[in-house]
Amino acid sequence: MPNSRATRDRASVSQEDYLKAIWEMEEEEHVPISARLSEELGVTPPAVTAALKRMARNGYVKLGPRGRIQLTRRGSELAEHLMLRHNLAEKLLVEVLGMPWTRVHEEAEKLEHAISPELEKLLLNYFGREGYCPHGNPLNGGLTKLRRSHDVRPLSAVRPGRRVEVVRVYEKDTRFLDYLDRLKLRPGTRLVLEHRDYDDSVQAVVAGRTVHLGRDAAEKIWVKELRS
Repeated sequence: MPNSRATRDRASVSQEDYLKAIWEMEEEEHVPISARLSEELGVTPPAVTAALKRMARNGYVKLGPRGRIQLTRRGSELAEHLMLRHNLAEKLLVEVLGMPWTRVHEEAEKLEHAISPELEKLLLNYFGREGYCPHGNPLNGGLTKLRRSHDVRPLSAVRPGRRVEVVRVYEKDTRFLDYLDRLKLRPGTRLVLEHRDYDDSVQAVVAGRTVHLGRDAAEKIWVKELRS
């Protein structure tokens, strides 16, 4: 993890957003390409092309054929550092200030760029380095770290009859998080998958209640299997 203030200051807020988006795509095993970045960040393809060329000159990314984008070691370290600050901001908002867990992602998107090294150190001292954000992401790491520490998979891939615990949920859709909150489904919730239909929708039992989830929702909930 980079710890040089100068290293961080050389990347603009815009470039940090690009780096984090690319890193998240890699974590979710999506091939980072310009078209996906344009859609994710809500900017035009020419703007993405210009930004990537600047980032390549600055040593943050390598540009390959067919629009393929790869983070350099420098770019990856900066993206991971930004994710750490994002996750710390979310924990601060939820655990200290009492903001609903369904609302903190967008606020943390703003705060992550403004956290100073001094504040980051205080937050790490307060929360520790090995915790998780309210949506289940490790403070240091993402899906790759979760896969290494647990047999993590989407709920849509679990066989019926299995007992599982929710480990992580997709955090970028507030309506989806509100939906999960109404169902009382969040990291740490345990459930039994009863049935998976032909269209990959699922039926599960949560605290004695039966809930139904469509395929899209089940794919955005990562779980680990529990031993009986």
